[in-house]
Amino acid sequence: MASQQALQQAFRVVVENVLNRWTALRLAVEHGMGGPLGLNTAIELIDYVTSYCTENKNVDAIDLREVLEEILDQEFETICEDESTQEVSAVLIKYLRMLKEGKEEEVKAELHTMVPCEMWIVSGAKIKYQPIDDSGSESEEDINDPEDMDVEPAPAMDVGSEQVNPSTCGSSTKFIEEEAIDPGWTQVRGRRRR
Repeated sequence: MASQQALQQAFRVVVENVLNRWTALRLAVEHGMGGPLGLNTAIELIDYVTSYCTENKNVDAIDLREVLEEILDQEFETICEDESTQEVSAVLIKYLRMLKEGKEEEVKAELHTMVPCEMWIVSGAKIKYQPIDDSGSESEEDINDPEDMDVEPAPAMDVGSEQVNPSTCGSSTKFIEEEAIDPGWTQVRGRRRR
């Protein structure tokens, strides 16, 4: 049992080092994708990944990648399209195997050769929350502004025996107003000039 506990402690250090370097996770927390407790969720992620990998016998990189993707999606509403979940899971499984083979000194040496980074996933850390840029989404004013409205051509309609197509290639369409059944409404039909 002592070796299991030693494995968990050693692997937790690895998980902390790797997840603190994972840009996608940091951006998700900084942008508030995990809600106001996003940092706490990241801390819990370290504990969960450590337990998941050390308590299950045959964990591989694919299993861990699926777990990470599911947690990012559910807890941080984030989907990584940059394959970083695959990279993170592969690195973690590599170090887990090394630790299980008794190569703890090699793992420590490799961790020390990593580029130093800020250990931001710690209790009480100050996270600079960045507002999400909504410039790509439309506000209510943008949606109701007729000048910026994109209009798609209407499909051809069969009116009686005559085919009526939308106006294209500079041809003009003559509109005829007719009284509709409901007063206050006017029906507009298009007829192509020939």
